[in-house]
Amino acid sequence: MRSDNNQLDIFDHDPRLQAPRLAKAYRASADEALKQFQFSAAVRQERHDYYLAEAQRIEAEIRKTKRAQRRRRRPSQTTGATPR
Repeated sequence: MRSDNNQLDIFDHDPRLQAPRLAKAYRASADEALKQFQFSAAVRQERHDYYLAEAQRIEAEIRKTKRAQRRRRRPSQTTGATPR
């Protein structure tokens, strides 16, 4: 049976790889939101603030993930029995 592209590929849709692109897209959307004159100034500013907050949230998650990976990589000292 064909999937019709409904399934996510673990390599193409990895959040660790997509998050930087998504944050960059949110920043671009924030800049573009200020230029859309079909909205009032208050709505433009509100949209800009929302997109910017989302970009900052995603970037914070990226930093947190990188920090957790660094902590995991440190060699742990064994306190158990030593091999003979």
